[in-house]
Amino acid sequence: MPGISDTSDSGFDRVVQHATMFYRARMPLLVLFSIPFILAFAIMMLVPLPTYIALGGLYVRSGSLPDMSQLDIAITALAALLSIFVLSDTIVNLNIIIKSKRTRTGISSEILEGIGHYATKIFLITLISILLLFVFQLLTFDNPFQPLLFSVFSLVLSILLFFAPAAIVIDDRSTLHSITSSVKMVLAKPVFVLIWIIAAFALISFIQLVVSAIIPSPFASILVLLINSLFIFPYLIVLQTQMYMEKYPLSI
Repeated sequence: MPGISDTSDSGFDRVVQHATMFYRARMPLLVLFSIPFILAFAIMMLVPLPTYIALGGLYVRSGSLPDMSQLDIAITALAALLSIFVLSDTIVNLNIIIKSKRTRTGISSEILEGIGHYATKIFLITLISILLLFVFQLLTFDNPFQPLLFSVFSLVLSILLFFAPAAIVIDDRSTLHSITSSVKMVLAKPVFVLIWIIAAFALISFIQLVVSAIIPSPFASILVLLINSLFIFPYLIVLQTQMYMEKYPLSI
């Protein structure tokens, strides 16, 4: 199996160029397969939950959970699980489109039949990470620095699992092996992850600022969520997966 190739500025430039060209060429298909992103967010918005929209993302106010009834918590949990699975399946769909082009294979029935299998693995990893975050919150509940500690822990955990979805779909890794592959890739190419984070923050913030300057709230937040779901998130996933596939020197 080919090893991880060396990272260089030209290598990153090549990845960005390849990702951008692929995104432009496959934009209609990528947008079509990204529609479930909206469904995932809608699930959380349509149920009576303490949610809020920020920078085009939908979040649950964890601090409000103690004030919720057992029924409300159960509804929150079920809605969150369904939303996470839809998100996982959407990420799989986009990665399969990328895989079909980059590996010179078609989107065959065998690959399509494996979408549920891949999505289950990504769903499991996401669920494990959420549980780890929840446990960390409980352990640091009385710590005055909890907000800072939680932010750092959440960032580190997200970075370590950054390439796990790509490892699952592109290399058909198991849940455990996808995590180890992601960690190895992150340690080998930390600059890729850093630049991806900067690019994601810049793109999402830019859309937020432009839309908010033109359209009044709360319509601006909804429009930002739609734009991010259909256009920004797909591009970021394409870029993320292209970065992962740089481990194969001959994959271009």
